[in-house]
Amino acid sequence: MTALTVRELKQAEWEHWDEWLAQQPWSSPFSAAWWLDANCRAFGGHPLLLGVLDEEQLVGGVALRVMDAGPIHMVRSSMLYNPFVIAVESAQGRQKVLGALLEDIARRRLVVPPLTCTTDMVDLRQAVWHQWNMTASWTVVIALKTWALEKDMSRSKLQQMRKAQRAEVTARVEPPDADVLYNLMQATMSRHGREESLTREQLHILVEATGTHGMQTVVRGVDGVPLSADFSMAHGPGVAYGIWAGNSAIGLTKGAPTAMYVSLLKELQTRGYEYFDWCGANLPGVSDFKLGFGGTLTTRLAISREPLWFRTAFPVYVRLSELKSVLRRH
Repeated sequence: MTALTVRELKQAEWEHWDEWLAQQPWSSPFSAAWWLDANCRAFGGHPLLLGVLDEEQLVGGVALRVMDAGPIHMVRSSMLYNPFVIAVESAQGRQKVLGALLEDIARRRLVVPPLTCTTDMVDLRQAVWHQWNMTASWTVVIALKTWALEKDMSRSKLQQMRKAQRAEVTARVEPPDADVLYNLMQATMSRHGREESLTREQLHILVEATGTHGMQTVVRGVDGVPLSADFSMAHGPGVAYGIWAGNSAIGLTKGAPTAMYVSLLKELQTRGYEYFDWCGANLPGVSDFKLGFGGTLTTRLAISREPLWFRTAFPVYVRLSELKSVLRRH
């Protein structure tokens, strides 16, 4: 490995980046140029796609959405993951690529909130050496090659599956429909006394951008009414990621969520995916639900670079923004 160079990949190079990304064992849609572009259109900011080159060969990179506020340039986290992608196999080589990326981000004076890496990125020593902060969270990952319903699902989940069969619900892959998905997501959040963070328009932009990378599974009752919906994404044949899901109150009484995820896992197996990442399992009830389908509780690491002045000032800014929002409503 010669001296590495890091540079911004311009839009004309995005297609090449996405093709290279799809060849990586742990490629994810969260690093794809099409996902970065959709996030910028949905939430604002501008794309910054950094590539690491060994001579002319891509060996790594990271996709970032950047917001500018005067002299401050702040990375805004994408949903669920913001992985650093590294193609080099040796541990030493991987550290060099990661170090080159971190140094370039620092040169650009970017304020970086926690960027959650995919579960393959377990060696982030360079981040510690460069004085970045590191935190841990958890997700559940299912190995699809060996997953079997009767063998891996918990007794309670098998009971829910039988309940769904008695209720004669149907679960299948359907063409993406952001409205069906949003209505069920909103119903779920309302039951928990929370507001959906996404607007309907933002969800439409993101779902439409996925194209063939997205898959929507819907459970319907005998009357055809949607009871549960899940939207998953992938970029490459290795790992599929569960992005959004929602359930109606009636669907919960009929075992619809369990029927939905069983249908999803079987479909992913049929399509040849190796793993399914549930994209988060930090809360006790959430992690227990996901572990009931089998799989392994897996650590995922996040790194951040936030100066002391920013950590002091940003909470004040957030509180003032919330206050202004309340005053506008009244």
